[in-house]
Amino acid sequence: MRLHDLRLDLCPPPPPFDFQAMAGETWMLVGAVGSGRRELIRTIAGLAAPRAGRIELFGQALERMGPRARARLRGWIGVVLEHAGLVPAWSVFENLALLVRYHRLVPPSELEEYVTAFVESCRLPPALLARPASELSPLESNWVGLLRALVIKPKLLLISAYLPQETLVAGYGVWAFFEEVVAPMQMTIMVDAGPRALPVSAETHLLIMDQGSLLAAGSAADLAGHPDALVRRFAYFDHA
Repeated sequence: MRLHDLRLDLCPPPPPFDFQAMAGETWMLVGAVGSGRRELIRTIAGLAAPRAGRIELFGQALERMGPRARARLRGWIGVVLEHAGLVPAWSVFENLALLVRYHRLVPPSELEEYVTAFVESCRLPPALLARPASELSPLESNWVGLLRALVIKPKLLLISAYLPQETLVAGYGVWAFFEEVVAPMQMTIMVDAGPRALPVSAETHLLIMDQGSLLAAGSAADLAGHPDALVRRFAYFDHA
């Protein structure tokens, strides 16, 4: 992912910035409320248009892509927003299967096996698939929203939603889930770290934003000694 002279569509207009994330890297967006974290994720996901600048994903410039090319590209991107957007009348299985069908990842005859195997690989009980989405709690809906983003096995994962510390299985936390399930997928990950849902070590990549623009980017350890006091304020790392 490469951002060139990107200017988010905010008021007042923020200064442009450049940024790139390579395959397999995890970047945590950090900054105060209103710093532009959520807008950046929405812009990269194609849900909001930038005021100016260029976004390249997997070597392709988004503004040069037609509708068909953009549709294919969406099959490589998993997005988790504040509202899970599940279809209430559908079961969890039907909500997960929707994207698998849309992107034609497997033949229809293999759909049930594919989704069930995916849920089991996430260390979650297959019985979850039969539950109606309308009966899920808000936190459970957020988790199913994350599963729906992951079920297509994307190359880029964008998260702008609160992830509770525990998954849908008691005693199985979000940190272990990312380490055991998500990290082996070798995708590029960008997480809005406002709720500090994921652990931060000295090596964690932080992208610190302020007023809609990039203030600093790098490892937490490197940014902890940054000359800007605002950068040092957000360059925390409290997990080994």
